Amino acid sequence: MKKRKWMTAAGGVVLVGISLLAYIYLFHSYGGSFYTDASMKSDESSLELKSDANGNGISNKDEIAQEAEKLAGTLYDPLKGGVNNTGGKLGFIVCIDVPRIAYGKAGISLAGLLQEDYAKHPERYQTEGGANTPDTPYFYRRVRNVYDFAEGNGLIIKKAEKPQVGDIVFYGRYHATLVTAVHADGTYNEVEAHPKLIIVQEHKRKKWTPRDVARILK
Repeated sequence: MKKRKWMTAAGGVVLVGISLLAYIYLFHSYGGSFYTDASMKSDESSLELKSDANGNGISNKDEIAQEAEKLAGTLYDPLKGGVNNTGGKLGFIVCIDVPRIAYGKAGISLAGLLQEDYAKHPERYQTEGGANTPDTPYFYRRVRNVYDFAEGNGLIIKKAEKPQVGDIVFYGRYHATLVTAVHADGTYNEVEAHPKLIIVQEHKRKKWTPRDVARILK
């Protein structure tokens, strides 16, 4: 009798666990595996960007803002790209995934841009003895690599006085957000993934503080 009760209880725990994982995966992960797998490339991987990179009739800025806003509610990747990018493949994201996915949906591959730049200028990047190169699955999911790419290509605006839609805002070399709207009063909206937030959030009408930004869009 006791054994049967124990088995019933254990079965209930397993069922609850499976249900919880299914709920998290279905409603709090990003389903676009093409973009959460950091090794995947999208259409445009050249800095000579067209105003509508994927040719769908929506400007890069508008589409990037729309796609970033859709990420709100997605779970943060607690593995931060580790364990062979397992979290990313499950659809959980880190901070730099917000611009990477949003740009990718608009037809601009940040991963492709980084890979192309690394092939030409590996000295721009902190390779960490081979642990931080395009051969590693999380190279494209590291803020500092995006910063180094942007700086090396003259795309960093130091202590920018005003934000623009599509700007990747750097809070140091290890955290970044994406600007999705700029208002007439000088405030702005940004989408952020951060472990303390647990899920991706959109912050609206924030007061701008001058920070370094990567301004890839003209």
